[in-house]
Amino acid sequence: MKKKWIMLGGAVGISSILMVTTGFSALASTTGYDAYKSALKNTKAASNVSVQAAASLQDNGNVLADLTSNLKVNLSNETASGTVDMTANSSKQSLAFFKQNSQTVLKSGASDVYYVKQEGKGRHPHDDNETKDDAQTSQQIETVIDALVGNLKDYVNVDSQADGSKQISVQLDNTQIPTVVNAIAPIAIKEATKKENDGEKQDDTQAPALFQKDFLKDAAPQLSQDIKIEKVSIKASVNASNYIEHQEADLTVSGKDDNGAPHQVTLHVQADLSDFNNTTPESIDLTGKNVQTLKRGHEGRNNNQD
Repeated sequence: MKKKWIMLGGAVGISSILMVTTGFSALASTTGYDAYKSALKNTKAASNVSVQAAASLQDNGNVLADLTSNLKVNLSNETASGTVDMTANSSKQSLAFFKQNSQTVLKSGASDVYYVKQEGKGRHPHDDNETKDDAQTSQQIETVIDALVGNLKDYVNVDSQADGSKQISVQLDNTQIPTVVNAIAPIAIKEATKKENDGEKQDDTQAPALFQKDFLKDAAPQLSQDIKIEKVSIKASVNASNYIEHQEADLTVSGKDDNGAPHQVTLHVQADLSDFNNTTPESIDLTGKNVQTLKRGHEGRNNNQD
């Protein structure tokens, strides 16, 4: 059964997507581009951080979905906490989560049940081989990004402030987007908005869906014709300590659905990062709580913990 449960990585992934998107698209002049890469690496290397993230989706000016998230993440000891609030199709949902003691704890705002999933041992995060593999992968990704920069350097503004901070921004219209991106984008967007039916029952009483994991995808219109990227807008604020404090991105796509109806879809994502290396995730005491343990293939199994 495909997992219905939103995991910690899904929530934290909001800010990760922002970083990757901005790192891929915030293409500055040589000095600005290198400065941004340096800030991105420095930000990712922080031991802990607080993140306030948001995302919204509009179609022809109408808001289809929006999400806000407040996260506290400590990468050094693999703990985290946060809340996620989502509105889609006139339905509101909220979720609190905690990652602690090799567990992920999830609680929907509509229930008093705390769902607990025990994390597998897996590989040690600081294993030498894994660290080496991660470094090689990061270098390969960086090489690809560098190759795609091309002549986009001329379209970016980099404003260096007297206090050492920097403002990086880029706005690209359809004619300025690289040909390879314009060629691949329609295929990727068509697949991204395609609704899939994996055969799961919607009334699975053993494992009620805590949260709609693919809310943006489910809310988006299904584009199938004349798909193209209209414009991309990126902004990033880098502080004097070389950390990214704020970043946002807007992607506007036009196209038609199977009925020939035109759509102009805009995705906005943003994140504010703060308290670098000074963030402590909150924890939850499950004593006396209504707890249900989640196990692969046994999501509905109850386990009352003292």
